[in-house]
Amino acid sequence: MQSIYKTYAQKSIKTLSTLTLALTLTSPSQAQTTNTEILFGKTSSLSGPLAEIGVDATTATQAYFDHINAQGGIHGRKLRLLTLDDSYSTEKGVANAKQLIEKEKAFALLNMAGTPTNKALLPIIAEAGIPSIGPYTGSDVVRAPHNRLIFNIRAGYADELAKIVEHLDIRGIKKIGVVYQNNAFGKEGLAHIEQAIAKQKTKVHAAAPLEANGSDADKAAQTLAQSQPQAVVLVTTGKSSTDFIKAYNKIATGMQFFTLSVMGTQASVNALGKDGVGVVVSQVAPFPFSATSGIVREYQKIMTQMGVKNRSFASMEGFITAKVVVEGLRRAGKNPTRESFIQALESIGKWDMDGYLINFSNTSHNGSRYVELTAISREGRFLR
Repeated sequence: MQSIYKTYAQKSIKTLSTLTLALTLTSPSQAQTTNTEILFGKTSSLSGPLAEIGVDATTATQAYFDHINAQGGIHGRKLRLLTLDDSYSTEKGVANAKQLIEKEKAFALLNMAGTPTNKALLPIIAEAGIPSIGPYTGSDVVRAPHNRLIFNIRAGYADELAKIVEHLDIRGIKKIGVVYQNNAFGKEGLAHIEQAIAKQKTKVHAAAPLEANGSDADKAAQTLAQSQPQAVVLVTTGKSSTDFIKAYNKIATGMQFFTLSVMGTQASVNALGKDGVGVVVSQVAPFPFSATSGIVREYQKIMTQMGVKNRSFASMEGFITAKVVVEGLRRAGKNPTRESFIQALESIGKWDMDGYLINFSNTSHNGSRYVELTAISREGRFLR
């Protein structure tokens, strides 16, 4: 990861001393472009517990922008990505976003990470009138009600949980246990899975809250194990997920665990070790390791051409975000404004990338409902 980070991610992780200050302000709410450049801003976890996601997504977006720039850019303008590290801290994320909007005059924001950060940014982007493309969260916070400034490129957590419940129902599994993070993210997910299960004429068999730091993993595992579920769905992230699975396996073996896409990283697989074998992870980006569709073949070809060796679901998502941005700019014309960019994205309608469908309109910016289930193999890889 370090070599990849140096190759591309560092291009977008620049300090103020290295920024090009050629942009001139016309009004506080207007985006800035020059005759040669369009600046996009991003705050993400380039360090900390979710660094793998932040670095991989940023690297892929930067690589695709470099690919487009090598062809002359869009309507003669090069695309520049400025990424600031927030270490998955809401406070830092909000501060970074304000810097990108107010000082750097970013044209739009890309892949803003985390449910709490995106929620906190709602009034900020509304005041600035700045589009936020592909927020890295499946929460309803950025999906309902309709927000004209936000364009979702990934499926929501409701879609992921519905897919999991559908899979379990097909297998005849009715006694579903749920462990949910004891915060807004977890409680929203619990509500979604309750709704999905209700459609199958049943109820959640048992549920247990879990603190985000995993400190009460043993207690949560005991609670669910006593109810003897047939499967356990985790609406949790990071360390709390791995701590819970390990704690549960100490009590009872052979349980089938289902987790959300936030667990779809190699770091999570490594943290689980032997406890990860057989864990099912829902994914909201196409399988990046096998070139079985046009979008994946294009992704692999361009990443190889740009010298990016790593392949991951986060990287695939960053690549797709960049493709959507480029398509929007092409449609926005030679002198894009934020308003013309928004209208251009809405004009995309249904866009089949041969393996990934985007669908935008002026009444819906929830562009994808793509969900695929994967499982962790004995070799520590994701399998379809």
